[in-house]
Amino acid sequence: MKFPHNLICIDIECTDSDSHTGSVIQIGAVIVNKEFTVDKTRGEFSMYIKPLDSFRNPQSMAVNKIPEEYLTNAINLNDALEMFESFCEDDHILACWGTYFDVPFLRAQYTKIGRKWPFGYRCFDLKSAAIWESAKHNKPMTSGVFKFLESIGKDFEGTPHDALSDIKNTVRILEYYKGRS
Repeated sequence: MKFPHNLICIDIECTDSDSHTGSVIQIGAVIVNKEFTVDKTRGEFSMYIKPLDSFRNPQSMAVNKIPEEYLTNAINLNDALEMFESFCEDDHILACWGTYFDVPFLRAQYTKIGRKWPFGYRCFDLKSAAIWESAKHNKPMTSGVFKFLESIGKDFEGTPHDALSDIKNTVRILEYYKGRS
């Protein structure tokens, strides 16, 4: 696997799955280079974010298990996005496990606070890449990160539904396939 650009691999956690009513409450990210190797010089990004309002979907909060005290003491969205953009530097292609959710949701948050979207319209779906790679190796998969990791003999590392843990495990799946192409 080789890419024409570095990718900003992200995962988000939210107060609701609907971007109109929900708020981003955590962003996790790592940068991978053109050879799909994590850029360790850039480190990783993980930040809890104060919700835009008091709405909490109980089902969403039960999934992400982020304690309310983390959110009360968290940084506001505008400052968090400024720090996230600084982490991203000049890389502008977002990648995530299911670009149909994370990218539009994040973009909606930018719109809600009147902040200019700094990323392009192109994004890369890591789940589609994993499905493609698994099919090439006669192990077709279409499920989530846990099942993909299980299918390649790896355990989930970190805390489930923690944005940084989720994206790091996603990258591990594609790193595995990178070595087998």
